[in-house]
Amino acid sequence: MALSFVPLEDDKYPRWVTETQIKYLEAVKEHGTQRAAARALGVAPNAVWEALDTYKRAAARHGHAPGHFNDGTAPGYRMGKVTIQRGPGGVERVWERQSPDAAAQDLIREGVAAFMETPIVVPAFSCPDPSYDVVPWIQIGDAHIGMLAHEAEAGADFNVEIAEREMCAAFRLLIDQIEPCERIVVNDLGDRDHIENTEKLTARSRVPLDAQRPRLMIRTSSKVMRFVIDLALTKARNVDVIINQGNHSRFGDLYMNELLTVAYAESGRVHVIDNESVFIGYRMGKTLVMTHHSDRCPIERLAEVMMSDFKQDFAETVFHYVDVGHIHHKMSVKERNGIIIESWNTLARGDKWHKESGYRARQSMSLVFRSRTYGDIGRRTVPIQMVYDAIRRGHDAEGVSFVPQERRAFAA
Repeated sequence: MALSFVPLEDDKYPRWVTETQIKYLEAVKEHGTQRAAARALGVAPNAVWEALDTYKRAAARHGHAPGHFNDGTAPGYRMGKVTIQRGPGGVERVWERQSPDAAAQDLIREGVAAFMETPIVVPAFSCPDPSYDVVPWIQIGDAHIGMLAHEAEAGADFNVEIAEREMCAAFRLLIDQIEPCERIVVNDLGDRDHIENTEKLTARSRVPLDAQRPRLMIRTSSKVMRFVIDLALTKARNVDVIINQGNHSRFGDLYMNELLTVAYAESGRVHVIDNESVFIGYRMGKTLVMTHHSDRCPIERLAEVMMSDFKQDFAETVFHYVDVGHIHHKMSVKERNGIIIESWNTLARGDKWHKESGYRARQSMSLVFRSRTYGDIGRRTVPIQMVYDAIRRGHDAEGVSFVPQERRAFAA
């Protein structure tokens, strides 16, 4: 990897470059490639790639060498007018005019508009004696908002309206079961959004995805996150939000983290945890939790990553958990070192590709009660059938049912 894009000012990095980015940049400079740098630092190669991709976008925004990156345009920009000066010997100079990608800007504006449709008002928490020891965790499996599925192909319809309706119903069912407490964790395990570009292609493999318009996805995703945070604030003095980077939704996850940070900055009650690293640690008393989408790091390696990345916290705690998404089905592994690695179900249906590939998973959303003193002490799970019943109750007056019909075999 060439390091010509590194902007140095008097042999120093600009103030807007983060310490993590500097560490990765220096490692790449020393070892030659991103993969070699990752090995030397003991981190996943994807962590280095994501940090440097974020860095290059920031460099472009600050006017450092735009147009001289890998593909001829600065990250997040598109090519505009190109002026060529010719002389006796041919082309002498070329001027390129680049501007921020208009489609990406439109999506961001759409998300902000949906998020701010009603003003953010966070009242003071009035419960005089909330529970301190127990911290409820709302586990949001891969929501895939924006995915489009048809009953004939996938067994049931799925779109942004269905995703919003079912997720918000599940949130209400789970949060209603929480007693007033000091903290609640909203843990989005990644792939909340189904696509991360306007082309409806996977970012790396460029595989087409069945999806609705990106604008609808962004609006719905923003509204759903606003709904769960505002509802959690009715039960907890503090709401901690974790947005894991998913392979389908990496741009949206980074953007959502920034949006929530800015939107709730003055509340004093909502704390959005930095998600620049794909491995996120959360410590509460004797309990340590690491969250990760798990699209690249093998499940068997996560315990080692936890002990390496959070050495001191690991040594000072007793109960250790790793929450992952990505695989959609329920999975629990107890490692010999006592770390519990667990994946969490999603409410989303499978799309045509999943169904035809034979993937099946139970649809549900879970709430985990974790004690600062005793670790995991219980959980509540809302299966999709319970969500359907709640939706039926809410629409009885109109005589409308949003519940899909059960698929039946042909009867001869």
